[in-house]
Amino acid sequence: MPYLKNVCSLLLFSMACFSCYAQQLHFERENDIITLYDGTEPCFSYQIETKTLKGKYGRANYIHPLYDRNGVILTEDFPKDHPHHRGIFWTWHQLFARGERMADPWLCEGITWDVDNVHTEIKEHSAILHTVVYWMSGRDKDQPVIRENGTITYTRNGDYDLVDFDITLTALTNDVKIGGSEDEKGYSGFSPRIRPGEGLTFFNTQGEVSPKNTPVKAGGWIEAVPDYDTSKKEQVRIVMMCNPETLPSFQGWILRKDNSMQNAAFPGRTPISIPKDQPLHFRNALLIHSGTLTAPEVTDIYNSLFR
Repeated sequence: MPYLKNVCSLLLFSMACFSCYAQQLHFERENDIITLYDGTEPCFSYQIETKTLKGKYGRANYIHPLYDRNGVILTEDFPKDHPHHRGIFWTWHQLFARGERMADPWLCEGITWDVDNVHTEIKEHSAILHTVVYWMSGRDKDQPVIRENGTITYTRNGDYDLVDFDITLTALTNDVKIGGSEDEKGYSGFSPRIRPGEGLTFFNTQGEVSPKNTPVKAGGWIEAVPDYDTSKKEQVRIVMMCNPETLPSFQGWILRKDNSMQNAAFPGRTPISIPKDQPLHFRNALLIHSGTLTAPEVTDIYNSLFR
């Protein structure tokens, strides 16, 4: 039975390798940050406690740094041009509760994010970060306005990495509303602040996408490529994903080639209500690869997540 013996040996070897790989992904807490590692190499960090720049722009509950597989940092925090931007974040310009405007979370004004609970989990080749965050705002500092439940899942697949953000916002008081910037851009929501290098180039299923001042209607995913060079076969690409069909009043994609965030904008300049008995749920994802995936392959991954 040499054939059967060889097959069994191969299966055992594969299972051992799979188990070994699964054990490489692990979280470590270092002061106010939880970092996911693959072996000794960092994948991303999550900010637990409030972080400021000389006492200003206090923020927590976001991802930074996010790394590619070569250890290159893909995100920025406290950039000089927009110091309120932070890594991978999700927030809005307008926050109302109990009949009054409470804060501008986008600018980190009038609000703090109290990360109440963080739980980590490792599953095969995925690592999961579960969070419970209270949005604290208003005159009564002990009265939270929103409870945020987040699940951030990081998955390693042969030639790409996937970071899935599953967020639910539950109103804890009356008349809670959120809204974007009060102009024609209407930006707010899920926002990656990607290091642009010498500039970002954008693509979707149809090819290159040109940024505009206002949101661009370009489907459910947009690929951002820093320092795009047609002569290079391998260069880091960050695919930003959302499901327009499930986002209330989805405006489209705010895209910027230089020194700014990228944004799956909703609900625009007109605020929407979050009733206490109707939580707001949304999902976004980032896919990171090095030019190894074609547009149809990215679309297949997108459909497996959102369809």
